[in-house]
Amino acid sequence: MELDFLSVLLRTFYSYVMLIVLMKFMGKREVGQLSLFDVMILLTIVDIMVVGIENFDTSIWYSFLPMIFLAIIERVLGFLSIKIPSLRRLLDGKEAIIILQGKLQVKTMLKERYNMDDLLLHLRQKNIRSIEEVEYAILETNGRLSVFTKAENPDGIYPLPLIISGKLIKENLSPIQIGEEWVKKELQKHNIDNIKDVYCALYQQGKLKVIKYDKN
Repeated sequence: MELDFLSVLLRTFYSYVMLIVLMKFMGKREVGQLSLFDVMILLTIVDIMVVGIENFDTSIWYSFLPMIFLAIIERVLGFLSIKIPSLRRLLDGKEAIIILQGKLQVKTMLKERYNMDDLLLHLRQKNIRSIEEVEYAILETNGRLSVFTKAENPDGIYPLPLIISGKLIKENLSPIQIGEEWVKKELQKHNIDNIKDVYCALYQQGKLKVIKYDKN
């Protein structure tokens, strides 16, 4: 009985250390930064860890190996998602504009299954009394709501991403009433003919702020 008790404590300690190492390896700092895919990986790793603690008949490495394997998979997919925007959107999803210039984007809310109760709750938590006070609110891929009020943006600064990793985000063009041709003309002002040469482009005050890929 004492041996089993000691074994549980040792396995728990080893598993805890392994979990910390894997979290550092995957590069995760806090739960709020995890996407849905990250949460699924983490829950699976924790579940395997619990099985390894409870199973005295096998070596703890029988649980450590699949935990390490999943962490490697997550790390590889994280690297690939940087290079392949479509993969990143498949794994992490994409942000959605819920409020734009004080107007509720009902179609977007229905598409994202985001209800008014959740929206009003998040606004109250940020001490915002009315939707009209909001310049824009974005539902992030981790489920959080980023809110920017008109008081915070007196000059009408609107840092909306239009290009990420060489890919045009078409759904962000409609809310600000601009087209692809406008984006192409703005890129030409920066001597850019191919959108794939753009790492990130933000729409601000009617202009496009461009960050090019570092070819070196």
